[in-house]
Amino acid sequence: MFQLENPTQEDHSSYEPQFFRIYNAQDKLALEELLTNNPAIRIHDELHTQLDDLIKSKHPKRKPEPQELEKLRAEHIGNLSMTEYGVWVYYPWSLRLVHLLDEDEFMQVRTNRNIYKITPEERDLLGQQKVGVVGLSVGQSVSITMAMERSFKEIRLADFDTLELTNINRIRTGVHNLGTLKVIIVAREIKEIDPFLKVVIFPDGLTEENMDRFFSEGGNLDMVVDEADGLDIKIHLRIKAKALGIPVIMDMSDRGTVDVERFDLEPDRPILHGMIDHLDPSKIKDLKTNEEKVPYLLAMIGIDTLSARLKASMVEVGQSITTWPQLASAVALGGALCADVHRRIILGKYHESGRYFVDIEEQISDKKPAVDQDYDVVDLRAADLTDEEIADAIKNIPQQAGSIVLTEAQTNQLVTAAILAPSAGNNQPWKWVAGKGQLFLFHDEKHSVSWGDFDNITSNIAFGTAIENLKIEASKLGLQPAYQLFPNADNKRLVAHFSFSEDKTPYLPELAPGIGLRLTNRKKGTAKLKLDEKAAAQLTDIVSFDSEATLELIQDDHQIDQIANIVAGVERVRFLYPQGHHDFYSKEIRWTDDSVNSTKDGLDVRSMELSESDKTGLFVASNPEVIKLLNKWGKGTAFEKLSRTAIESSSAIGLISMPEYNAENFIKGGEAVQRAWINANMNGLSVHPISAPLFLFARLNHGNGEGLTERMKEELTKYQRELLQIFPSLAQNQGIFMFRLSHADDASVRSVRKPLENVLKYT
Repeated sequence: MFQLENPTQEDHSSYEPQFFRIYNAQDKLALEELLTNNPAIRIHDELHTQLDDLIKSKHPKRKPEPQELEKLRAEHIGNLSMTEYGVWVYYPWSLRLVHLLDEDEFMQVRTNRNIYKITPEERDLLGQQKVGVVGLSVGQSVSITMAMERSFKEIRLADFDTLELTNINRIRTGVHNLGTLKVIIVAREIKEIDPFLKVVIFPDGLTEENMDRFFSEGGNLDMVVDEADGLDIKIHLRIKAKALGIPVIMDMSDRGTVDVERFDLEPDRPILHGMIDHLDPSKIKDLKTNEEKVPYLLAMIGIDTLSARLKASMVEVGQSITTWPQLASAVALGGALCADVHRRIILGKYHESGRYFVDIEEQISDKKPAVDQDYDVVDLRAADLTDEEIADAIKNIPQQAGSIVLTEAQTNQLVTAAILAPSAGNNQPWKWVAGKGQLFLFHDEKHSVSWGDFDNITSNIAFGTAIENLKIEASKLGLQPAYQLFPNADNKRLVAHFSFSEDKTPYLPELAPGIGLRLTNRKKGTAKLKLDEKAAAQLTDIVSFDSEATLELIQDDHQIDQIANIVAGVERVRFLYPQGHHDFYSKEIRWTDDSVNSTKDGLDVRSMELSESDKTGLFVASNPEVIKLLNKWGKGTAFEKLSRTAIESSSAIGLISMPEYNAENFIKGGEAVQRAWINANMNGLSVHPISAPLFLFARLNHGNGEGLTERMKEELTKYQRELLQIFPSLAQNQGIFMFRLSHADDASVRSVRKPLENVLKYT
């Protein structure tokens, strides 16, 4: 006797319908009892239309008239009544009782419209398959599509999650299923499409404990569709599939990306096409944080091939959205693609492995796209500094009376020390020229020309830091340098002319050992460790040493946090401005050891001390399309995080100022910067420049906002007012350099320098 469920009770767990073949007396009694006890059951009886379709399929050459159909129908059912023929299927979760053809005839009619896209022989072969689907967002679409094509006999569904409202953007179901396990929802939908298909559910998801059952209980799977979220499961299921020789299909619901691994044909094939061979799969189970998971994730998804919208969305995860977006159209496409690939693999029509793209936006797009001015950039270039220009610039520069002629060894030693100085983005904008015992410093603009080097400000500061190194090194040689800034009024690329005299008076000898030690350290500090009074006094004194430069130090935590917000906001503005973005990626950042060692300039990405997820965000944002979208959406606050966290960990923020805005003061201010930097490093303090606000404020104030959009001007004006509240002296003085001081671990890398022969020329 059948155990009947109470259909009036809310049901969140059942997914198996009940079958009643009432030509069998026992089934008839059970069905009558069910209907008597449950008057709310709705009956759906369209058996006659199913029989008509069955009969028509058997007579494809003619269309029987209604009277003939009725006769053929009666002949077909024989001694049974229409009520008794076929099977009654009861769905307890929806209180529906449906009258259907029984399995063989049901299958023939339901798949009739597939012929000959799928031949009867192919249909029968597909109908023997066992398929496993892990993850039921995209996996739901795959499962339902395969069920509709009837391309399996048994399907095993694994997902531990329940349906939430946010899932309904891509999972085709109703709000009445909220709070129901996804495996139950999908199993029910398959059974409502075809109650004769076998569905096995794994409501705990796929785990190491149930993986053997999932793959092998009742016979090995013939195919696995991976739509799991867990990185460890993605790897472990492939290891298992490879061991059993089972092919794996994965859709990524972006750009129609489908991944196929034919472990059935390639037993030695590396999992995920070898993309994670450099990583240790045995460690993935222990990965807890996003930082630990990112290297595996990036290797799996192939970040270079993601759509611009998904990349831009990745930047916003944890900022304006909580997780990666998926669209119903992409999920539906993924279901179609995986079902198609599954069918052709089973039928022996496709034998390859690989990653494929069915990018609808690329294939169906405007033949003449609109002109895009949202990323209007140019490759800023400067004229080469030629030998002819150098000779012409220095030919009329007289040698200082009483100066000595430097030897080549002295020249090499001085310039070697000078070029250890810092420069914006490590661009090293200098060319040193030695002739007749004299030394000249030129601005080799091709290395520094950029949107960020407004009015050569950053270059001039770099020249000042280099000059300070040279002065300290000259003292070691018993020499006193004298120099003239911009000695040729007709050529401002000649920055300085140096002459030397013998002088045993030491110049800051305590800083000499620090020239080679000085470096940028962007690591987080221990904010609780403030500067002691002695260190603060030394810094203040060294900045003002023989100079008009002044230093202000901020150690108040609240003000440091305010500065962090200002710098972070300005950095976002700079980063999202198309030309600033272009220059950063085309001129500054170096992603690999090879690029660092080949150019000997720029910023090694490791020196930025980013977490893996932040580094990923930085890489993703290299795509101009990403910046266009973020600007269009008014987003991009993730870029504030790159600097804010580090600044908030500072022990102090320093600001070096000069009395006026002019090129000479930026160079003189650069000398003070170098003195402070070396002193701080020698006292165990880390230094990290955070001067972007000063340089963009200069463009705002002294360049009439050249190149800035109105929105940028408004934002920068706001940030300038806020910084002025912290440093009121900026109302009269020109800010030269702002930097954070911290007690931090050693920097990961030191920026490299071009070899001496590349920056020093003898005439």
